[in-house]
Amino acid sequence: MPEELTIDTTVLVRANVTLTPAREAATLLAARLGLLQRVNARQAAVLISMRLANEYARRLRNYRNEVVRAFLDLVTRPDGSHVVLNWRSPWTRADRARVHECRFPAEDSHVLRTAVRDHPTTIYSEEERMLRAQACIRRHFLVRISRP
Repeated sequence: MPEELTIDTTVLVRANVTLTPAREAATLLAARLGLLQRVNARQAAVLISMRLANEYARRLRNYRNEVVRAFLDLVTRPDGSHVVLNWRSPWTRADRARVHECRFPAEDSHVLRTAVRDHPTTIYSEEERMLRAQACIRRHFLVRISRP
């Protein structure tokens, strides 16, 4: 089974640059693009929700490279195998208390809800507050939070 992952909007926004040989060689950009290319090549399954898809569309109106364009084209067509529409519902009071206890950013709870499954998954993000909550979130929700 391929890795199931959710990609925070910060990663997409930072990957959405005009590509030049110098930029493509940059380590962080290469990591972002590599992550998106793994999904585009269907080597990993991406978990998506309507709320996260809408956030992607709102924040990325112009595509500056084909890797980002291909990723966004892919996630608009959930197929149940490599693009999985997922939204944990209902989000219980206990779940919300755990999120608060972990100091996970409240404005990003929709990303976490998209990533929660009955087995381990990964959120890829570059947001420091989200990354700092990783150990606690993993313990409570089986979700690893990592840089690309």
